[in-house]
Amino acid sequence: MAALKLITFDLDNTLWPVDEVIRRADRRCADWIAERYPEAAAHMNRATMIRIRDQLLRDKPGYVHNLTTLRRDALAQGFREAGYCTNEAAKLADQSFRVFHDARNEVVFFPGALEVLEMLADSYQLGALSNGNADLKKIGIHELFDFHHSAESVGRRKPEPDMFLAALKSAGVSANQAVHVGDHPEEDIQAARLQGFHAVWANLLDQSWPDHLDQHPHRIHNLHELSDLLTMIDG
Repeated sequence: MAALKLITFDLDNTLWPVDEVIRRADRRCADWIAERYPEAAAHMNRATMIRIRDQLLRDKPGYVHNLTTLRRDALAQGFREAGYCTNEAAKLADQSFRVFHDARNEVVFFPGALEVLEMLADSYQLGALSNGNADLKKIGIHELFDFHHSAESVGRRKPEPDMFLAALKSAGVSANQAVHVGDHPEEDIQAARLQGFHAVWANLLDQSWPDHLDQHPHRIHNLHELSDLLTMIDG
């Protein structure tokens, strides 16, 4: 077996828990709108924004590959429905999205995440592969990664193969020299294995492995376990 040279990581729910991050970012965005544009906030309640988002996805399913554009366009539609002209709605959508995105990148890492990344960066190329819109520079870990591919940057989200193939191209390695670490059984683990990657299921939130998938042998419940497992895979 070829020696491991590349480790790719999913981000949300792999390096940090994301659900509360998104809830907090949603609240901060809504509060920002309410403080400055209360008449718009009265219309842009949670139910309205869910309706707008769902309609955008029905009209243009490709939004699923670009969550930034989906959220920004949903905000713009909300402002338009609240009575703002198209140009003003777009400007306010940009401003309110920046509020959301700043908060979205205020994450609290799982125990051991930073230490493990710093250690592995000394021996391997590291890549980030994410369906979300986390900003590694805002989070402060971009220097630990050799590259970051997202659904937005490659145009397709996992479990499509595009992100994994982009990672191999960026690193200049073959799939059997790469390990992908992620939390999602299908979008991360099965998808990576289909492209020939080794894969490690980072089950840090105590999920259940889906019955319809073959059992996966490589799994961790704490990121501190990753180093020893990589040594075993590489051996």
